[in-house]
Amino acid sequence: MIRYRMYLNKDKETEWLNRMAADGWAMRRFFAGFYGFEKCEAGEYIYQVDFVDRLFSVSRDYRELMQDAGIEIVQTWGFWVILRKKASEGKFDLYTDIASSIEHYKKIRKMFKAAAIMEIICIFFELLAGIRGVTIGYAFALLLGAILVALLNGIAELNNKIRILEERMIGIEKKGCRSRSISGLLAAGLLMNSCAIMVTDAVSQGVRHAVQLFAILLMLAGLYQMISAGK
Repeated sequence: MIRYRMYLNKDKETEWLNRMAADGWAMRRFFAGFYGFEKCEAGEYIYQVDFVDRLFSVSRDYRELMQDAGIEIVQTWGFWVILRKKASEGKFDLYTDIASSIEHYKKIRKMFKAAAIMEIICIFFELLAGIRGVTIGYAFALLLGAILVALLNGIAELNNKIRILEERMIGIEKKGCRSRSISGLLAAGLLMNSCAIMVTDAVSQGVRHAVQLFAILLMLAGLYQMISAGK
C-alpha cells in the first residue's frame, strides 16, 4: 500500500506511522512524500523519526548503536532517519531526558532556518527572472513562497516546543509571547496562484483569472486570520 504525506513536524509523522502500525501496516520505504507499507500484525512495531548530521546516510557508530539496541533503520531521507523496534521488546524512546530533547529540536530548528534563508534567496532570483520577462519565474517565486510559509510555521512550532521543554526543565514559566504560525490559507493561495501561472497556456484566460482571484481571496483571508489571532 502507498500513502502520500508531507511532514515537517517529525512528532506528527511519528504519531501517524505508529497509528498505521497499530492498524497492521508497517512502513517499509519512503520517497519524496510517498510511504510504502506492508501488512504486519497490529501493533507489531513502534516507530521513531530521528534527525542526524549526515545527508541521506548515517555514521557507522550510529548504525552500530541502533543495532546493539535492537533498532532497525528502515529508511534515510535527507537528514531524517525512520527507525522501528518490535513492540514486544518494550518502550521505544530516543531522547529520554529534557536536555537531550531540547538539543535535538534545536538542531532541527537550525536546519529549518538555513532552508528558509535559501528559499528567500531563491525567491529573489525567481522574481528577478519574472521582471526580466520570464513569466514562469513568478510561478516559481509563489511556489517557493508557499514552501517558505511551511518552513516558518515549522520554526514557530519548534520555538514553542523548545520553550515548553525549557520551562519544564527550570520549573519557571518564561515571560514573552509564544511564536505564532502563519495561516495555511496564505500558503494555499500562493500555491494556487503559482499553479494558475504555470498552466496559462493550457486553460482559458477566464478560468485562469477566476483561479487567481480565488487565490487572492484565500491569501487575504489568511492575512485576516493572522491579524485576528494577534489581537
